[in-house]
Amino acid sequence: MAMADADSLTTDFVSDRLVLRLVAPPADLAPFVAGLYRMIVPPGASVEDWLPPEEANLRTGTATEYSAAIGDGEMADVPAAIISGPTDRVTHLRISEGSFWGMGLTPTGWAQLVDMPVDSCVNRFQDVRTAGIPDALCDMLDHLRDIGDDIVRAASLVNATLRRMLAQRPPADERILAIHRALLTDHESSVAAIAERHDMNARTFIRFSQKRFGFPPRILLRRQRFLRSLGKFMLDPSLSWINALDTAYWDQAHFIRDFRATMGMTPSDYARREHPIVAAAVAVTHRRSGITMQGLYDPARPIQSETGL
Repeated sequence: MAMADADSLTTDFVSDRLVLRLVAPPADLAPFVAGLYRMIVPPGASVEDWLPPEEANLRTGTATEYSAAIGDGEMADVPAAIISGPTDRVTHLRISEGSFWGMGLTPTGWAQLVDMPVDSCVNRFQDVRTAGIPDALCDMLDHLRDIGDDIVRAASLVNATLRRMLAQRPPADERILAIHRALLTDHESSVAAIAERHDMNARTFIRFSQKRFGFPPRILLRRQRFLRSLGKFMLDPSLSWINALDTAYWDQAHFIRDFRATMGMTPSDYARREHPIVAAAVAVTHRRSGITMQGLYDPARPIQSETGL
């Protein structure tokens, strides 16, 4: 892959406290990963943020300080290479002087690439070397830390590793991708309707959702309506919350209850805080693919290229 190809696929956000580069997935890997990103907190800088729910992630990097807590957990030092399961609540981060590579895994990507039940990993992060994930992913993350800022080498490494792993796996369960896309739509709010469309009764669908997505479908639908609302607000913070509400909310009180349960604070409290990481992620993700949050990524409709990440 030529450097020009990498540049054409990369969307950047640059400030005095944070640099974020997002690289779109190639067409063949789009069902499995939401893209590759490079985050840099420059020397002398630090950031703190409260991240909304997202799908699973692989991350690797080092920093003077890198600590995190999911939900109401205690802040803890983050290992150099981690796997983070899907979340339905806030992740509190503090980072000083560091640089990281990371990628979002779709539910299909988790099923094909990670040898762990996803429902055992929700709302937690683990050191990849003790988590029991395939050595190929652990080695890839170790090599990424040595690459520095070379986006071409990083993309080539990720492409090659994931393609090699996928070639050794049986075909993906097409129901995971189909249900993933159904959960993303803003008009889908009925668990029974999704289950019926995929020839499952309600009980079977709940078990399938727990196994493949980590949560029962009602929680996934709640997460998606929340992310659509928060994403709209983050694109235009001048909006009142009432004007950012997703159509699946009954009223503002319904949204506030969801916000407290998800983020551990009120919408007003959240709006008063700085959000350097979330704002950067929303900016580059929206410019690249027209969505605002990793949790809203549609694996069948990304901005793609056949040349690679």
